[in-house]
This record gives sequence, structure tokens and C-alpha cells, in this order.
Amino acid sequence: MKKDVFNGKRLKIARVYRGKSVDILAKETNINKKDILAFEDNKYKPTLENALKLSNILHFPREYFYGNENVKIVVEDSHFNPNSRLPRVEEISYKEKLIMLRKLFLFFEEYIGFPELDLPNNLHRGDSMETLCQKIREHWDLWDDEKPTPLNLGDIMTAKGVIISYMNVNKRGASPFTQKQSVEKNTRYVIALGEDRNIAPIRNHDLACELGYIISDILNIPLKKFDCDEFAAQFLLPKQAFLNSIEGTNELEDFLNLKTKWAVPVSLLIYRAYSLGVISYKKYNYLLNQWQQKGWNKSEPLDDKFKLHDSSLLKMAYEALIENHIVSNNTLIEKLYDRGIVLYPEDLEILMDLKENTLKTKNNKNNLKKVDFKRKRA
Repeated sequence: MKKDVFNGKRLKIARVYRGKSVDILAKETNINKKDILAFEDNKYKPTLENALKLSNILHFPREYFYGNENVKIVVEDSHFNPNSRLPRVEEISYKEKLIMLRKLFLFFEEYIGFPELDLPNNLHRGDSMETLCQKIREHWDLWDDEKPTPLNLGDIMTAKGVIISYMNVNKRGASPFTQKQSVEKNTRYVIALGEDRNIAPIRNHDLACELGYIISDILNIPLKKFDCDEFAAQFLLPKQAFLNSIEGTNELEDFLNLKTKWAVPVSLLIYRAYSLGVISYKKYNYLLNQWQQKGWNKSEPLDDKFKLHDSSLLKMAYEALIENHIVSNNTLIEKLYDRGIVLYPEDLEILMDLKENTLKTKNNKNNLKKVDFKRKRA
């Protein structure tokens, strides 16, 4: 990694990563906005003093700005949840965070074989939504036409080659975000979960919607012609099994009992019942009004009974390498540095779904020559 030439492209990456506009960064560093833009465009280089200011405010090791990208990750497409309540700059920051996540994935892939993307090859644009869902469920061995089959879609999609990030599951207001990435023609879909609080019904619904986006992308169907929510309902609640389970279900409490069988939100069960003609439009509206009046749109009953303890692929990979003495925390950070992944331990912990201070080491002597891991936040 070169240490003598400031890389303006990395300054922009770091700024976007932290969700900061040029105006905000200029104000926080007391550096002229035009100068920051010039730094990012590599028109001229910052002084050492300004480089340190940028490093401190953006909380990236100074050495990060003097390195080059050694792998090209192309973002082919992105899917933001239209109902997201996060500021736009924070949503955009996901782009860089998921790119960094993929770099970590590529690093661990040198040691561990991760599952390849596994979707049926018989999906067609002309297929009905029900047919698409049935083909995928059958391909993934999830099909049961007789009885409810509650899913843990996080584990299932991970096993089928979709990369899932848990960094936002407790972040207030966060919505799911999916990125289609390619590295030398190897395409992967990376999903950052939203604020699902590790609750299975919420996660199942969110991931089924994101799976709908993935299917629409693979089939080259514009999202305005593909209803991801409808896909989620049909995928999670296959027609005949759902009809068998819903007999005698009429009131809101009945749908709450049904939730225990399917591990999906009550609101989705009500919608599916209406879409299949089991309840009238009038009844549908009545139930949804009740659901809202009870505050279930913010938190549904029984959610705590569906708590998940899923682990991300990166967390499992890290634990495998540590347990088998392939790397230590010190050597891991050094190896990542050599791959151009220059981040403070707390950022690596967030990306890898590790507990706080997992990567903290007693002796950072070797790392301090390269990265000042002890520097505090500005």
C-alpha cells in the first residue's frame, strides 16, 4: 500500500461512508468546501494538518487515505425501501458500507468456502407470481401444500448464497437495503437488514420483499410492474397451505393465533386472507383499523416469542478462523490492512456483526506503525 500520495477517491468514500455532505464536512473540519471537492477530485493534495483533520472527523485511519483500491467492486443496482425514514445521506452511506462488507467477504473467502447464489434456472418473465414463488420454494425444498411452514428466511437465504448484514437491526428507523454487486463477473446480492430487532416475523417479511426485488432484477422486470409485497405474501403464505390453516379465522385475535403458525406479521396474514377472497374488503379495512388502533403497527403481540439469534457469515467466518488458530486479532487486522481494508476495530466489529471490543488487543504495537487504533473520536 502506498503511503505517500493522498487518494482523493478514498476521501469521498470515507465521507459518504459516514453519511456527511461536503458542506457538513467543511464546517466540521474548517476546511473550505472548494478545497474538499478539489481533494476528492485529486486536483491537489491536502496539507498534513488538513489530512489529519479529515482523518479525525471522518474517523478513518490516516493511512486509509494514502492507499489504493486493490479490488474493483461494481454496484450494478440498488434497492432502497421506499418507506425508509432515514435521511438520504445516511441511506447513501449504505452503498459504501456494503461495498466494504463485500471486501471483507472476499478476504474471508480465501479461507472459507461460502455458498454460491442458488436460485432455480426455470424462472420466466411470463410466470405468475404464484408460480415464481412455488418454483423457488420447491427448489429450496420449502414446499408443503398441506400445512403451515414457518421459516427463518435469514438462515435460508444465507445458505442460498445471499449475503446478509445485521449492522442495522437495532438502528432506529433503518429499512432494508439491497445491493447487486459484481466482482469480475461474479454477481452477489447483499442485503442490509432494517430495524427488525431480531424478530422473525418482521425479518421474514422484509427479506421476502427483498427476495422479490432480486427475482424482479434477475428477470429484468421493472419494479413498477412487480409488487414485492405481493411476492412476499405469496412466498411466505403459499395458497393451499394458508387456506387450510385459516379456516375459522375471522377476528383479530384469530389472526394473532395464526401468527404463531406462520411466523409472519398479523398485517400480512390479514392482507393474504383478503387477496385470496377469504375476507371482504370491508372486513379487511375493519381488521386493519383495529390493528392500528391497538398500536400493532409499531409492535405486534408475541414478537418477543420470535426472537432470533442468527449470525452473519462474516461473524461465523471470523470465529472459525480464531478457533482454529488461523489468525489472531492482531494478524487479522494486519492481513486486512494488506488487502487495503484499513478500518478501526469498532467499524470492523459493526460490519462483521461482532460484539463491541471483540477485536480489541492488548498489544497493538505492530498495528500502530500503520494505523493509530487508539485515536479517540473527534
